[in-house]
Amino acid sequence: MAKRLFRRVIKVTIEDSRSRLKFDGDELEIRFVVNFDDDSKPNINTISIFNLTEATIAKIKKGANVTLNAGYESDYGVLIEGKITKVITRYEGVDKITTVTFKEGKDYSGVKVTPQLADAAKKYFVKKRVKLKKPVTTTTVGKNGRKYTSTKKFKTVQVAKWRKQTMNITFAKNTKGSAIINRLLGILGIKPVEINLPKDKVYKNGFKVTGKIESKLNTVIKDCGASMYWRRGKVVIRSIEIGDDERFELNESTGLIETPAEYEDDDFEGYTIRCLLQHRITTASIITLDSKTAKGKVRARKGQHIHDGSDFITEFEAIK
Repeated sequence: MAKRLFRRVIKVTIEDSRSRLKFDGDELEIRFVVNFDDDSKPNINTISIFNLTEATIAKIKKGANVTLNAGYESDYGVLIEGKITKVITRYEGVDKITTVTFKEGKDYSGVKVTPQLADAAKKYFVKKRVKLKKPVTTTTVGKNGRKYTSTKKFKTVQVAKWRKQTMNITFAKNTKGSAIINRLLGILGIKPVEINLPKDKVYKNGFKVTGKIESKLNTVIKDCGASMYWRRGKVVIRSIEIGDDERFELNESTGLIETPAEYEDDDFEGYTIRCLLQHRITTASIITLDSKTAKGKVRARKGQHIHDGSDFITEFEAIK
C-alpha cells in the first residue's frame, strides 16, 4: 500500500458568529457518515465526537457551519460542508458521544409561491353611476324660442378594480429557460458554483410557476438537458454526463479494497466500488478505474464516506 495511505487524518471545523471550534482526530475519537448523490435534495450527514466537555458542547449550535476534512497524512481534503440541524449528546458505557447532524445545503423543496412573489393582481375598470355633490342645472333654448331647464344629479365614471390575485409567477411567451432558471434561483437564494445548460429551451407559450418553486425549477433545468445537485456543499447545474476530472487512478495501490461489481438498472450501467477513504470521490467525480475486471474512466453517481471506529472507507456507485 502506498505510504500516503497510512495515518488517518480527520479534521472538523464548526463555526458561527460567536465561536470557531476545531476538532482533530489525533486528539479525539471522531466518527462520521457522509452521503453524496446527484439529486437536488441536500443529504443528511452525521459526525460523532467522543468525550467533549460540557462547555465545548454548549458552543455547538444549530445553524452553525460545519466542514469535514479527511484522508491520510499526506493526502486529505474536504469531504463535505453544511449547516447543523441537530445536536444530541448521549452516553455509551463510559463514553460521552456528541452527534452533530447537518445538511450539506439548504432544503428549498418546501418553498411555495406566496402573494409577495406572485404576479400582481390585474387592474380593470368598470362604469359606475355616482351622485354629484352639487346638482348641475343647464338651460337651453329650443328652436321655438322656449327655454328648457334640466338638472343633472348623477354622472358615470370609470372605477378601478383588481381581480383576485392568483398564486402564479408568469413568464411571457418566448421566454428562454435560462431566464426562468436565473429568476427562480434568485427567488430561492440559490447561488450555484456552476451553471452549464446543454440547451436553452424557448417556451413559445410562456411558462407558469405555481406551488413549489424548486419543483418547477427542476422541470426547466431538465428541459434544458441539465440536472441540479449538491457537490461538497455547493450547488451545481449541468448535464448529468459532465463531471469533474479528479486526475486520480483508483487501483489496489491507491486504495481499491475489492474487485468492483457490475450493476445495471433502467438508466445506468456501471460498478459498485469499495475503497479506502478517498476525499476526491464525490458526486460527479471522474476517476480512472484500474482493476482486474474493470478499466477506464468512470463517473461517481452516489455513495458514502464512512468512519465507524474501525473502517475508514468510501463506497460508491460509478457510471461507465
